[in-house]
Amino acid sequence: MESGYYARIVEDLRETALTAAEVASIAGVKERQVQHWVAGTHRPTGAKRDRLLELAYIVDRLRDVYRPEGIDIWIHGRNRDLGGERPIDLLERGDFATVLNAVERLETGAM
Repeated sequence: MESGYYARIVEDLRETALTAAEVASIAGVKERQVQHWVAGTHRPTGAKRDRLLELAYIVDRLRDVYRPEGIDIWIHGRNRDLGGERPIDLLERGDFATVLNAVERLETGAM
């Protein structure tokens, strides 16, 4: 099964800012499923794949602004531009667009 790409995506997210449990919560799966993706025994499909790829895209965009520690702080900290909410909470609710808009403003210096 060709799932090495998904394993690398998950490992990259875990090295940068998120735990396996957080990746699972955002993707809408149990943590054990994320472990299967990393092991290469399964790969995400449908909405779970889409959520994982959205998350990877957001974290990749944050790399243009921050180092891993800064990404971790930004994702887990309350954000004035998000009405005091934490980006991770919005991501867990599936509100990728709001978080991506905040990242784009951050990149342009509007925050």
